[in-house]
Amino acid sequence: MSTTYAPSGVNIKVYPYEDFQGIDASRDVGALDTGQKQHMVEIKDGFADWRGTLVRDPGAEQRAAGNKYIKRVDFFGRDLAVWAQVDGGGTTLRSERDHLKEEVYPVNAVVTSTVYNNKVVFASRDYGMYNYDGFSWRAIEANSDPRPAYIASIQRRLAVAGMPGKRTVIDFSRVDNESVFTADEDEGAQQVTKAADIDVGNIIGTADEITGLGVFENSRLAVFTNDQTLVYQLHPDFTQWQIDDKANIKVGCISHNTITQAGADLLFCSRDGIHSLRRSETNGITIYTNPMSNKIDLTYRELLRNVNNLETISAFYDQDEGQYHVFFPFSDQITKRLTLSLNPMQGGESKWSSGEFLNATCGVQLGGQTLIGTPGGVWERKRIEDVTTHSPEMVVTTPILWQGAINDTKESYSFILQATGRGELQVEAFDERGRYLSAIQFLIEGGGADDKFPDVPLQRQYERKFEHRYRGVQFRFTTKGKGLLKIIGFAVQVRSS
Repeated sequence: MSTTYAPSGVNIKVYPYEDFQGIDASRDVGALDTGQKQHMVEIKDGFADWRGTLVRDPGAEQRAAGNKYIKRVDFFGRDLAVWAQVDGGGTTLRSERDHLKEEVYPVNAVVTSTVYNNKVVFASRDYGMYNYDGFSWRAIEANSDPRPAYIASIQRRLAVAGMPGKRTVIDFSRVDNESVFTADEDEGAQQVTKAADIDVGNIIGTADEITGLGVFENSRLAVFTNDQTLVYQLHPDFTQWQIDDKANIKVGCISHNTITQAGADLLFCSRDGIHSLRRSETNGITIYTNPMSNKIDLTYRELLRNVNNLETISAFYDQDEGQYHVFFPFSDQITKRLTLSLNPMQGGESKWSSGEFLNATCGVQLGGQTLIGTPGGVWERKRIEDVTTHSPEMVVTTPILWQGAINDTKESYSFILQATGRGELQVEAFDERGRYLSAIQFLIEGGGADDKFPDVPLQRQYERKFEHRYRGVQFRFTTKGKGLLKIIGFAVQVRSS
């Protein structure tokens, strides 16, 4: 914080708060005051970036299907949106070109998708698969009729699992052919291209089953169950496929649609939190899982309790922003979100935030475009600095800030804010007992722009009178407006004897 000066004759001590670290729900609201590297109780529809700045989430523009509940959204090619929507008495597959496959799945179906052989493939448990080629939706016709719950594209094969009567089997298509699986294959087919399967029943036991598939390091298939994860090292010759013995992972996955690549890692949701499957940086050999959600475990478990079917939880990774978004649907109209903002700096702390914007249910990101599915159609999430028709309202709540000894009564003098961007900001204050003190209004107008980044205004400092008596104080920040708005830091000036 920059230097501030009090009127002559008034002794002032400044308590600055900056370098924000995201949500921490693991400790009591009265035990989080650190000043520097300050964690928050709540960050809704915003996030703490790797620089330690609080940033309002980007807005969005409607893209398609304004009155439909979207279960799954994906890209065909580089920019054509395709999705699964609740329509009438079932779930319909649709493209942005208005190509339809009506009510192919039930209303309550969990739908997943992958890109395979230059097509988008959709699947749902106990029902047939469909692909889209830019012109029409077509049923994938295989004599074996696999009907999988989970699909993944790996090494030019379509991997399917969660099939009726085969809950422990992964079936792999013939290379470049999604219509030929093991039971369909010719005996004389070439070894390196023929279909194959793997039954993990002897490994996981009869009490467990496959719950998801993920691609790890391009050449390895992560097979998730309720309680563990197997990593298969694939080879052009399927007779040489084998379990990677450097992976001994006793954590499972609760929803296939949460499994997503994030750089070299594979992120997923388990019963006890959010994990990252990764290779050891120490020896470059061991594959292990790293728990990512320790600071929000209580919040995570509460969200799980409010979801009727855990398989409806979905996630996607925004490569541009380095964010893993997880969606928890409570009902057809209400969805909560957790966002993990990964720190690009080695050893830096990743940071958690939450959201409810548009009650988003799912998402996908490709080539700088981000789509989100909602109960009201498909929306395109824009850049943080873009002014959009619909913009979220960021709410940030601090812990109780003690500003010295807990039992001492403080006399505050002023509140100082450093911010950038444009919009309105209301700061409400409460004492240590939760009693309302006052509200301060700020109009953030930027500070002019520098020459190299004309759309990013420079930060400005604002100061308002804030005269109260308390032992501890808690602030709630609420933004209004559209486009970029960042809170760089804030401070409270307190009279000292």
